[in-house]
Amino acid sequence: MKNNSPVKPYMGRVTLVLSAMVLLLIALAVRLFYLQIFKSDEYRSKAFDQYTTEIEISPKRGTIYDRNMTPLAVSATVETVFISPYEIEEKDEAKIADYLSEKLGVDRADIVERMTRKQSKYQIIKKKVDTSITDEIREFIEAEGVKGIHLEEDTKRFYPYGNLASNVIGFTNSESVGIYGVESFYENYLKGSSGKIVTAQNAKGKDMPFQYESYVGAENGTDVVLTIDWQIQSMLEKHLQTALEDTQAQNRVLGIIMDVNTGEILAMSNKPDYDPNNPYDLDDEMQMLYDEFCTEIIEKEDGTRTLPTDEDKNNYYKELVEGRWKNKAITELYEPGSTFKIITSAMALEENLYMTDPSYTFHCTGSKNIGGFNIGCHKRGGHGEENFELGLQNSCNPVFMELAEAIGREHFYKYFEAYGFTERTGIDLAGEVDSIYHRDFNGFNQTELAVYSFGQTFKITPLSLIRAVSAVANGGNLMQPRVVKALVDENGNTIKEFDPYIVRQVNSPETSETIMQYLENGITMGSTKNAYVKDYSVGAKTGTSQKRDILDDNLYIASCVAFAPTDKPEIAILIAIDEPVGAYYGGTIAAPVVSSVLSEVLPYLNIETSTDETAEKAVEIAVEDYTGLSVTSARTTIKNAKLGTKTYGNGDVVIDQFPKAGTKLRENGVVVLYTEELSEETKITVPSVTGHTPANAMQILINSNLNITMDGAYRDGVDGTVATRQTPEAGSEVAPGTSVSVEFHHLDNSD
Repeated sequence: MKNNSPVKPYMGRVTLVLSAMVLLLIALAVRLFYLQIFKSDEYRSKAFDQYTTEIEISPKRGTIYDRNMTPLAVSATVETVFISPYEIEEKDEAKIADYLSEKLGVDRADIVERMTRKQSKYQIIKKKVDTSITDEIREFIEAEGVKGIHLEEDTKRFYPYGNLASNVIGFTNSESVGIYGVESFYENYLKGSSGKIVTAQNAKGKDMPFQYESYVGAENGTDVVLTIDWQIQSMLEKHLQTALEDTQAQNRVLGIIMDVNTGEILAMSNKPDYDPNNPYDLDDEMQMLYDEFCTEIIEKEDGTRTLPTDEDKNNYYKELVEGRWKNKAITELYEPGSTFKIITSAMALEENLYMTDPSYTFHCTGSKNIGGFNIGCHKRGGHGEENFELGLQNSCNPVFMELAEAIGREHFYKYFEAYGFTERTGIDLAGEVDSIYHRDFNGFNQTELAVYSFGQTFKITPLSLIRAVSAVANGGNLMQPRVVKALVDENGNTIKEFDPYIVRQVNSPETSETIMQYLENGITMGSTKNAYVKDYSVGAKTGTSQKRDILDDNLYIASCVAFAPTDKPEIAILIAIDEPVGAYYGGTIAAPVVSSVLSEVLPYLNIETSTDETAEKAVEIAVEDYTGLSVTSARTTIKNAKLGTKTYGNGDVVIDQFPKAGTKLRENGVVVLYTEELSEETKITVPSVTGHTPANAMQILINSNLNITMDGAYRDGVDGTVATRQTPEAGSEVAPGTSVSVEFHHLDNSD
């Protein structure tokens, strides 16, 4: 008999449900075990993020110093202004938006839009705000009792000397990342590492009922000490700016001063440059160029003519500002011209060529035929008979073509490589470019050899040239150039010091000594006369190279390289003027800049003056104190000192004089005696002496009751100079007896 009891189906369903529940509990247990054991870190992190707020602490970027620990790039304290939208009460939104918009110069609509993000705790309104402004914001918060405005400390890069060495130092962007120069190359040292503060808060930004705060301090960046001396840099930049204005150079001017024995760069500059505090700003000249471009009709590739588009304008703006950022000394190539003859001379002496013997004579007719090509000398009529030394001083191309022919292709190419022209110098700056030369030796034939001998048909950087000629000056050591001397911590402790590094020996000390002597002797003649520096032994070589890769036949680079003192060289200087307007010979426009710079730099470095016994010395007479003397007695004393006098007033006793006691005047200089107070009517208008010889200029000024100080390339015993500049300028009103400083230069130079 069948059992049809309803209990069995019921019990089956209960068993099924219980089994399902057991399985579900097991699944939940497994899931909980998985989440708690295997995913605990992930969910703990998510929960942590929900109730914590993290604020980044910016590190202080390392300071950049000159070699004497003068700060050239520093990090000033600024602040970031941000809002926490969920903290801001609705009634205060308009008030906060109005105030921050006006105070920070931020679009009000943008602030309002950020306030709508109510779940956000961190909405940046503006970064890098000066503390003078954030202090006012704090006062607003307190006075109005508003919530949700926050400030956090940050740093902003500041360059206290503005444009000084900007092409070396570089700058940082809005995120404090180094752009260009040392700021970029040493970014990993300078930047430091960020810290953070983590605090616990609920969804409304209130402190949680338990305490939690984690603080990780920022690690400040490492300080960098440059090889640059800011005072030498200032001297160089001042005279480069004058050269830029005088020559109207269309493609900038540059200068490098290097310690020949260490490879350290003491100064490096391009003009015009830029202010790293405002690197994206257009100066007056760039603004004028930009405005002209924006209104100029341009022709497109398809032949249509139209005004520049916004894209065209943006590209041109970028070209203008980035062009100023680039360091011409390492990013642009040029043909060194006759300055390279120093290297060819060193090759010839190292090879012990019989042609370098003082008794051997070359004969320059004005050109030399090489491989079927007539290659000329800068002196078309030729130099006639000359030995090796005179050939270097005359910068005679045929002499150097003959020397190169005797050296031979293989040996010349070997020296060319040894002096570093086939490699980068490895300076600690980004952007250095490779030389352009005959990489295939099979293509380096007789004609190439001839023109290489005087620095043409290959291109190198200015830094590569000064490094090579510095090796010739220092006894033969090719040095690794550097702009950074050491890395130090914020307490001044040295972390790393960069010692001078000799890449290789390239010539003998005897070769160096001979060439330095020849170059020093050449200062009294030839194209280097304008590089003369009073009281110092200087050796120099000029160069003029035509830019033949540009269709315009009248574009040149004028340059001059010099060393001092020649008996034991300490520094080398290179000046290059790219695309001057008007005069373009290196001896005429670059050598005077060398003279002006060294006239300040050599005394600053305490380099000993030379004692040239053979040079004629101008007689200089010290003015005495004549005040209190009778006019008659003063005149007699002045006359006996071989000076002239001029008296103003009708009194019998001298109450004042000009120039003052202690001033040195040349023989026949004028001392003005005053027996009455000087009136405006007794002022003298300075005459123009520009273009006059030293003798004529002196006579013109003395006849005007003025004195003269002779600067530049003027020296007794060397004729041919004319006045090129005077201070005070012609037309100025000055007191009688004032000394007018007149610069004299040779204008007959041709290399």
